[in-house]
Amino acid sequence: MITDMLYRSLSAWPGMQRQFARVLKRFPHRRRQVSRYGQILEIDPSEMAGFYLYYERDYDNYIFDFLAARVAKFKYALDIGAHHGIYTVFLAARIPHVDAFEPDPENADRLEANLKRNHLGHVVIHRTCVGLQTGEVHFRQGCDVNQGVGSITLDAGGSVSRPCISLDDFFSDSLPGPCLIKMDIEGGEWLAFQGAQRVFKSLRFPLAILLEIHPEDIARLGGSVEEFANMLNEMGLKISALTPQGLLPLSAGNNFRFWWATNF
Repeated sequence: MITDMLYRSLSAWPGMQRQFARVLKRFPHRRRQVSRYGQILEIDPSEMAGFYLYYERDYDNYIFDFLAARVAKFKYALDIGAHHGIYTVFLAARIPHVDAFEPDPENADRLEANLKRNHLGHVVIHRTCVGLQTGEVHFRQGCDVNQGVGSITLDAGGSVSRPCISLDDFFSDSLPGPCLIKMDIEGGEWLAFQGAQRVFKSLRFPLAILLEIHPEDIARLGGSVEEFANMLNEMGLKISALTPQGLLPLSAGNNFRFWWATNF
C-alpha cells in the first residue's frame, strides 16, 4: 500500500519517519493481512502490534527465531495473554495442543478469527484472566492504540468484571506433558505464579516459560521484580534474560524485558 511504501522509504531519515509514524497511528485503517513465519494474520495497523507487523515488518522476531529452534520438544503450550494470536498462531502451527487465554472479548474474537484463517482447530480459547485464584477480578481493558495492555487491577474504578482462573485449578493435578508457556499479562504474572504454587512445585515434565516482564505493573499489584524472580527460583525454575544477543544472566538493576525460565 502507498502508506506502507512511503513509511519504509523514510528509513534513511529516522526523524521524519518517526513523525510520519505518529500521523499513521491516527489514520483509520482497514484491516490488513500479513504473512508471518508461514501463517497469515489479520491486523489493524493503527494499533501498536499491528503497526509493527505491517509497517516495521518486525515484531520481536528474535524471540520467534529463538522459539522456533526449541518448540519441537514440547507437546503442549499455553498462550496466556493471547491478544490477537501473534504467538498463539505461531505455537499452534508447531505444537499439537494449545490453550489460549484472552479475557478481552474483542481481542478473543480476533484471536478466534486468526486461528480459523490458518485452519488451526486444535486450540482451545479461554476467555478468562489467569491469576491468583479462580473467580471474578477487576480487569482494565486496553485502549484503541494498544489493545494488548489490558490487565487485572486492584482498583475497581474504570474496570470491568471478568472471570479468572488459577493455573493450579486449570491443571488440577499436573502438567499433561512437556509444556511451553508464553505469558504476557501486564504485571499479572506476579499473581498468576502465586496461583500456580502446587502445579509448578510438583513438575513431572519439562517446562519452559517465556515471560514478558512489566516491573511497574508488578509493583502496582503489590510485588517487585526481585520478589518475582525469587518466587520462580523457589519453584525450581532457572531464569535467564532473553535478548537479541541470546540468553544472558539476570543481574540486579537490569530490567530485561523478556525472561526464559525452565526446570531443565
